[in-house]
Parts: sequence; C-alpha cells; structure tokens
Amino acid sequence: MNLENKVAIVTGGNQGIGYATAVSLAAAGANVVIMARNTKINREAVNNINGLYPGKASAEELDVTSKVSVKTAFERVYQEFGHLDILVNNAGICNLSQPFENIDEDKWDQVMDVNLKGILNCVKTVIPIFKKQNSGKIINVASLAGEVGGIATSADYVASKAAVIGLTKSLARYLGQYNVNVNAVAPGFIATEMTKEMSIPMNVIPLGCVGKPQDVADGITFLASERARYITGTTLDINGGVFMK
Repeated sequence: MNLENKVAIVTGGNQGIGYATAVSLAAAGANVVIMARNTKINREAVNNINGLYPGKASAEELDVTSKVSVKTAFERVYQEFGHLDILVNNAGICNLSQPFENIDEDKWDQVMDVNLKGILNCVKTVIPIFKKQNSGKIINVASLAGEVGGIATSADYVASKAAVIGLTKSLARYLGQYNVNVNAVAPGFIATEMTKEMSIPMNVIPLGCVGKPQDVADGITFLASERARYITGTTLDINGGVFMK
C-alpha cells in the first residue's frame, strides 16, 4: 500500500495498537504524527520509528479531552505540512469488568470523555480541512466489546465503544459528500498493556490465540489507503473469530 507523502495523525500513537499503526503507516510512506499525553514515551516512539523510516515520524503532546489542546496540535501539523490526509482516533482507556452497580460515576465520565468526546474533538477539528481538500480518511478504533456487550471489560467501556461504532456510521453518511471515508476497526483480545490484566477466555477465540497490535495496524493501514476508497461506514472486525456477523 502506497501512502507516500500522506500526512497521518495517530492519537494514542506512542504504544500498543497506536504505535503499531504509526509504524505501519510510516512503512507505507506516510508522514506520521504521534499524538499522546506522555512526551517521554512520544519521543521514544518517534526515535524508534525514525530509526526504521528516517524522517517519517514526529510527535505532539495531546489531551484529546481538551478542545484547545486538539486545535493547537492539529493546527501545528497542518501549518507544517500544508495538508492532512489521515486521522486515526486510537486514544482510549479501559476499565475491567465489574458489577454494574459498582461503576464509579467519575470513572464513567472519564471513559466517555477520552473514548468518545476525544473523537468528537478530533473530528470536529479536521472536518474543515477535509472539506477544503475534498478528501480524507478517518479510522476510529472501536472494540469487540462494543459489539457483544463486553466479555472482560466494564459497561462504561462497552457503552463508549458501541457509541464509537454508531458515530462512525453517522459521520460516514455526512462526510461522504466531501469524499471522506469514515470507518472503524473493532479489535478483539490484543496483546497490549490495556489487556495485560484481563482474564482472557481462550476457549471463545476460534483461532486459539490472542492477536498482536500489528494485526490491527494492518487493518487500519488498509482503510487509510486508496484500496479502501469505496468502503465507508463499516466496522472491520479483527478478533480471531470471537464475533462473526
């Protein structure tokens, strides 16, 4: 897949699925901007990617829950490159499964702020750019949990990711007229820091193994490419067969 000279923003791109996606996009030729809160880990991720693909990665500090932070970071990228082509909304947080009545309201709000409002802030910021260009790709990272109701995750996470899937469809209908593709990926059990503490029931995975971040990154890179030009409003399931439509 050729993404030469494309500019891609990956939120939460300094580790896990986000980092694997940043590497994959850079390998395809894109100029990748990692955006996350931790500047130290951002620098390490950028150095690692540039060691593989010189000059292809940079980073911006970002808090997706802050409209000011998003606007400032995105404007810097647009001013530097003069265009923006791909937005991967990957930043997210997760609480492990617990009885619904034990869910803390503040933690519920925090999950919604990062996982859902974060996408709202980022998409609202890129829409004027994509409209002006009459082109763009948005890929939202949802989750298997949003499709099946959660197996190892709390209801707040489930609700946020189900909302991401619905939002993806709504945005696809609206932005199609501007030649903007909006899709989602729904990872299943993937070996990341987020899933490290989960008790994963291997018997429910037909392929019999936990996925790798690269498995998801490959799907995202495909959706960011022209090979997916006629795909919009869909959710690509990457779950080893746990959920089959």
